[in-house]
Amino acid sequence: MFQSLTNTIRSVYCIRDRFPRYMSELLFQEEQMGALFAVRFRYVIGVALVASAVANLSNIDSVFGYLINFVAIGIYFLNTFIHYQILKKSRGHWKTKYDYISLFIDNLLISITIFNWYILKGDGNPNFLVKTPLVVFYLLPLSLCLFQYRFSLVNFSFVCFLLSYYGFIIFALMDVRSLSGSDWHEYVLGDQLILSDALVTKPTVYLVLVFAISYAIFRSLRMLLKFAAAESQKTTLSRYFSPDLVSEIVSEPEVIAKGKRQKVTILFSDIRGFTQYSEPMDPEALSIFLTEFRRRMVRAIFKHNGSLDKFIGDAVMATFGTPTPSDFTGKDSLNAVLAAKSMLDELAQWNQERMKRGESEIKIGIGIHTGDVFCGSIGSEERMEYTVIGDTVNTASRIESACKDLGVSFLISEAVWMETGSPSGWDKKESVSLTGREQKIHLYAPNSN
Repeated sequence: MFQSLTNTIRSVYCIRDRFPRYMSELLFQEEQMGALFAVRFRYVIGVALVASAVANLSNIDSVFGYLINFVAIGIYFLNTFIHYQILKKSRGHWKTKYDYISLFIDNLLISITIFNWYILKGDGNPNFLVKTPLVVFYLLPLSLCLFQYRFSLVNFSFVCFLLSYYGFIIFALMDVRSLSGSDWHEYVLGDQLILSDALVTKPTVYLVLVFAISYAIFRSLRMLLKFAAAESQKTTLSRYFSPDLVSEIVSEPEVIAKGKRQKVTILFSDIRGFTQYSEPMDPEALSIFLTEFRRRMVRAIFKHNGSLDKFIGDAVMATFGTPTPSDFTGKDSLNAVLAAKSMLDELAQWNQERMKRGESEIKIGIGIHTGDVFCGSIGSEERMEYTVIGDTVNTASRIESACKDLGVSFLISEAVWMETGSPSGWDKKESVSLTGREQKIHLYAPNSN
């Protein structure tokens, strides 16, 4: 049990170690904003302290009492002003360091104020230092720690309280005028001190609050970590899946965690003569060219609920019906055909822009096939990849390659043609031999008319 508690505490206080560097920097910025808000909130606390001091003016019967009370409040406001200026103007770790100095000053001022009231109204009984309701003011510095995500500030405030509080107890015990007993009535309304209660109760309550605040900070940090992980996952998935599919996958991550066999429509695309075109290009120009080409092709694919499986150099492989097939038969194949037409439209528009700049025309070939595949996450623990595997994938790739032999830019298999309702406007290419396949298949190309 003790080991379990230790592990729990360690997991709470070490959560920051799990943050990546960029998040640690963002968290530091948020802490500084929280520190600024905390300093502004200190003025609200200061007004409450002034109101409390004014409410107790009738109990102050000496110049010394007035002096200590209002000088302490003045120092509090001065410290607040200095802290604000440091946070606004200074750089580096000095901002962080002054948070501890400010907490120490706050706790010190509370201790001085308590001692001042002991001198004024304690009647020589040092038990006043331990029993005074002013001890509750030690919670004010602790409350300011809630505005920042730093366990160390909470712990430091707790240590300051313990030093002051147990210092008062030691001071009381060393004084012969201190009265100890076990009568609860005398403890609450009289002069006696129940030492066991004084040693345990208030520090325990304070400790519980420290743990509660620490856990609240831990939950906030853990939530930030989860949000960051979810956003990172969405960013990664958005490179491969359309926005609608990304939302579905994030809400049900198990849909890509498990491998399964299902019917999927595969689209392959390739730039014609890319090797000869790219050889004279410098690396930077080639990178810009491929980036723009891929951006346009992926936009067309995502427009029709396709998923980007991978880039292979200048080639694009997309899937339709992953991770979840459409509820309507042939819908995925229809989406693939529509995406291919959008890709050709995007290319035609891009070629117009390129030719105006005196650049050469780009041509592509697109092949589409549908059938059963294995789809799921494969790879090692260090690098997982969601992809599809099967003869359908190979066939789609070879259909795309057949575009060169047949002199067309777009071919679909007979299975795709039939799934889309055997539409008119397609030219049938009968008994086409595909590389690596003995059996010939029928292919369809858009009618050129």
